[in-house]
Amino acid sequence: MHLGLHLGLHSYVPYVLYAGAIVAFLLSVFWRPQIGVYYLVWLLPLQTVRYLLHPFPQGELFVDWMLLGVVLGLLRRGESIVPKTPLNWLLVIFGLFSYLSLWRGSFYLGASMPWWFNDRRLQDWKNDMAMFLLLPLVLSSIKSRKQLMLLLVLMAGSVVLLNGSFYRTTRGRDFSHFNEELRYQGAMGWAGSNGLAAFEAQAGIFLLALAAFEKRRLLKLGYLGLALSAVYCLLFCFSRGGYVAFLCGWLFLGVFKERKLLIVLALFAVVWQAVVPTSVQERIFMTYQGGELDHSAESRVILWDDAIRAFEGDPLFGTGFNTYAGMGRVGPYRDTHNLYLKILVEIGIVGLSLFLWMLAKMYRLGYGLFRFAKDPLLASLGLGFAGWMVCVFVANFFGDRWNYLQISGFTWTLAAVVVRAYTLAEQEEGAQPAEAAAIEEREPQLVGAPAV
Repeated sequence: MHLGLHLGLHSYVPYVLYAGAIVAFLLSVFWRPQIGVYYLVWLLPLQTVRYLLHPFPQGELFVDWMLLGVVLGLLRRGESIVPKTPLNWLLVIFGLFSYLSLWRGSFYLGASMPWWFNDRRLQDWKNDMAMFLLLPLVLSSIKSRKQLMLLLVLMAGSVVLLNGSFYRTTRGRDFSHFNEELRYQGAMGWAGSNGLAAFEAQAGIFLLALAAFEKRRLLKLGYLGLALSAVYCLLFCFSRGGYVAFLCGWLFLGVFKERKLLIVLALFAVVWQAVVPTSVQERIFMTYQGGELDHSAESRVILWDDAIRAFEGDPLFGTGFNTYAGMGRVGPYRDTHNLYLKILVEIGIVGLSLFLWMLAKMYRLGYGLFRFAKDPLLASLGLGFAGWMVCVFVANFFGDRWNYLQISGFTWTLAAVVVRAYTLAEQEEGAQPAEAAAIEEREPQLVGAPAV
């Protein structure tokens, strides 16, 4: 990221960001907790920007400090830091189960016990669980429609910075033919180009859902323009898994909202080779040529077969949280390149069942809001989040696109937005349909939310 580069201010950016973080923390604690949420959320996908904070005292713990500031601010105001949602108990169960599995993994690997955060596996577990905290803390901090809109604007701004940086870096490259050196992860850092592609697929579908409901021409064009920027980045990430995730999200929107998107998708299936850049076509066709898989695809098949064999050794509970990376089973590879197989290996059928249940509940939250809300904006948020989760589900078949804050931070932020939108929908519409009333009896903590 080159924030301020063209103004000659690049050397000052880290100091401004760090000073802003300190101010945001103090304002969160002593004034309004949502300030910390605002400051944190726009930086979630921009890992290389957050790297600029690392040389400063506690800079590497920026995310942790922002979350702590929000927690302290909420406690000071006497507000709950764990508001009730349909996901609460499932997240607690999944968190505890994975923590116990962390200890199980230490015995399996013969590694040191995870007593403190100097243990790398415990750090990884803490970072994964920290993403869960975005749901209750954003929900507790963002209460009004105005606050929700500001949060969405900041998220959109983050996507603009992310995509703008990608475009500025890649626009001079020769994309006439594919080669691996063309791949670029942008400000996503160690999530890689495949991680960036997964994020762009999710963001693109979410923006298209907002555009599908929007009647104001300028705003609709804004949504579409930002969605096109996501598609541009997705194309030149050269991620086949990202392409599949986006097309599945497109199909979802076509089935549930805009049938004309199905027509466009059908036409695209016929003429795609005439409109897709040659380098992208080469990336797709190289998957299977001359009766053989390319190296990347073949490696995945080998890893998947190996993961299944590892899973068969302990199918119920797995070998332990974050153990596959330390097994050295297939050459230098430290990942199964399929999140669901990785979960099966490490936390077994029990862990995968909990994880899939969590994904399903998150999808149902979005789809339920889409069906319940009469307000176009709130309904579009529900549909967009449901489409986002479709992309999440598909993209993770091709690698771990979940355990990265820069990819999944927005997932948990939007989950909180959707839960808050239920409350706003009820307040603005003043009445509940019979189905929502029945749901309220079963889950009084979230009026109008669908049970899963």
